[in-house]
Amino acid sequence: MAASKDVAHANKNTHRETGITLPAQAGQEKTTAELVETWGADAIRDSDGTELSSELLDLGLTVYSTLCLVRVDQDYARKHPDQLPQKYLMSEPVAAASETVVIDLMRRFYREKYVIDTRHDAYTYWEVIDRTTGDVMPTTAWRFDTAAGTVTLTGTTPFHVYTVNFLVFQIWDTTSMYNHLTNNWTGPHILCVDPYHKACWDHLMRVYDRYLANHPCTDVVRLTTLAYHFAVDSDQDAVDTFRDWTGYQDTVSIPALEDFTRDYGYRLRSEDFVDQGYYNAACRVPSKGYLDWMQFIHNFVVRFGKALVDKAHRRGKKTAIFWGDHWVGVEPYQPGFLDMGIDIHVGAAEDGVALRRVSDAPGNLTRELRLYPYFFPDVFSENGDPLTESIGNWVKIRRALLRQPVDRLGYGGYPSLAAKFPKFVEHVAELCAEFRSFRENSGGGISLKAPIKVAVLNCWGKWKPWINSFAAPQKFLVKRPDVIQVAGTNLLECLAGLPVEIDFLSFAEIEENGIPADTDVIVNDGDAETAWSGGQWWIVPEVVAEIRRFVHDGGGFIGCRGPSAYQHQGRYFQLADIMGVDKEVGHTIQSASVPGDMRQSHFITADLNDSPDFGTDETFVYCCNRTTQLLAVNGLHVLAAAKSYGKGRSVFFSGLPYNLDNARLLHRAIFWAANQETELTKWFCTNPKTDCAYYPKTRKWVVVNHSAQPQTTQVYKGAGQAIKISLAAYASAWRTDEQ
Repeated sequence: MAASKDVAHANKNTHRETGITLPAQAGQEKTTAELVETWGADAIRDSDGTELSSELLDLGLTVYSTLCLVRVDQDYARKHPDQLPQKYLMSEPVAAASETVVIDLMRRFYREKYVIDTRHDAYTYWEVIDRTTGDVMPTTAWRFDTAAGTVTLTGTTPFHVYTVNFLVFQIWDTTSMYNHLTNNWTGPHILCVDPYHKACWDHLMRVYDRYLANHPCTDVVRLTTLAYHFAVDSDQDAVDTFRDWTGYQDTVSIPALEDFTRDYGYRLRSEDFVDQGYYNAACRVPSKGYLDWMQFIHNFVVRFGKALVDKAHRRGKKTAIFWGDHWVGVEPYQPGFLDMGIDIHVGAAEDGVALRRVSDAPGNLTRELRLYPYFFPDVFSENGDPLTESIGNWVKIRRALLRQPVDRLGYGGYPSLAAKFPKFVEHVAELCAEFRSFRENSGGGISLKAPIKVAVLNCWGKWKPWINSFAAPQKFLVKRPDVIQVAGTNLLECLAGLPVEIDFLSFAEIEENGIPADTDVIVNDGDAETAWSGGQWWIVPEVVAEIRRFVHDGGGFIGCRGPSAYQHQGRYFQLADIMGVDKEVGHTIQSASVPGDMRQSHFITADLNDSPDFGTDETFVYCCNRTTQLLAVNGLHVLAAAKSYGKGRSVFFSGLPYNLDNARLLHRAIFWAANQETELTKWFCTNPKTDCAYYPKTRKWVVVNHSAQPQTTQVYKGAGQAIKISLAAYASAWRTDEQ
């Protein structure tokens, strides 16, 4: 009977499908109803700390109910502390002043968030490491005092530095901690559990069955997300010291470690997770062990997710996942993800990269963006400016939306806060109307792309597509911790709105299978010796030779920041012969740079009126080939260059912070590197502050103004004829194929 009741409720929606999901809040029924009307919403959802009243459920809208199963039963979590999530931490490095050293394990960590694991044998799962030599100390050389939380080392070498890799349980969920400290939540600390434990899995399935039975009005179960939270580590003052939105640091449990050993035939060390204190951050070149662990956890999360989805489907409900909170292990671009059967894919989006992360994911899922700012008091306050933040986000999102559509938009938080900002409410109404016009005029189809396929090359490939490759300036950026904001170069955001096919490729794939035959241009963008640039992969002969062959035979290569950077055999840029530039790191300061071919005009820079911003002036990149075409320099420091190599071409950028001029630079560089200059002026705007896109499904096209000022542009249609169009600030305009 319950199943039939649920199925009947799924057909209750009397509103036209508008693609807008609105947060609702018990006690704010009038405000919610007004926003539903103003924004044209067809669905409501509960957010953290909110509930849906019977009056809200009776509005006739599709109902999303948010569930984070691993933190829903607090009594169970408190009664089973052995099933809390675990992780490895590295103690504060201590220099030995004598042959005996005492290390306080928790000295630099937040004691309200972590507790040392005293349930499992420290001498089996921990490691004490001499960080001066890298040697692991024998277990006979140290003693763990469970009461004091210290490790005492004997027989140390004076003035060598020592650390302990130790296991902890997490006794405060990261999202709960954030809400308490940032949004002034009160109440008990929320714990979460790890479903890898068989008893925990079984209990959660029973809880989930009861949840489904008790929510007959729910149309969509919004799983937030499944099992494991992304890593956020906190110091003794509760200040974030490490954050990795894609990291697997918080997926450890003893049963999982033992099962991994059985399945993969080797045992992971604590150091495979601690990684010298870098914790396998996304910028680190991943080890085989870490990649194997990611695959192992992904396989488990798929099984867990499928069990939840199947139960919801049997009750006639859809399921949604949210790329946030406990999303680690989900991996929508990896084989197996679609086996879960998820219906709706929700991702928080503040820019074009975040949109593409959702829009490009494989499978026939409904794709929904949860927009910023979140309706929380950190922004919706007397000193906050949600309107400016939203406009800035939407302009970048819309630019990428031209190339790859999504199906829905949504918000989260407290609608009562949003309602206090009438200009913001008016702006969101316009934003929602514009989004609906895109859906209707495009028919939900993909815009026409140029016949060019770009492969973004890094160590991660499809493990981390459309993830910002943060550079060194990120460390010095003061920002809201819950919003991704990129300091310095941001080539990926420039790429997100360009009319080309885009894929992500790893060095391991090239080593195993070569470069895919349909690739036209390879982009390698990242700081030297990071996972984004490639690090030691650039001295693997088979990989480097394959890339050289690709370019020599007519392919294109675009390098940014530290492309092919790794000191080896007399070169720093291992593709210096292809790019015509190398970087001075102190080994060749006695050698003069080569003059090069200074170009005052070039196809790549043809649309620039002002000097472009490459994010730096002193690059220490120098010309090493007289045929290198120098596009921008600061003295002898090369900022941008181009070069032919066999039948192919290469382009170098010292950096590419996101702005509209740099997006146009990359646009033209891709077409030049692909030897496809004649294809540029097909569905192309002459003004870099504008863009256009053509949708074959409806035979309609759109032109948009990305700037805060009115703009006039020439729009070249598919056959090359030009039309002059003027647009107001931030405006968009649709035309039919005949216009």
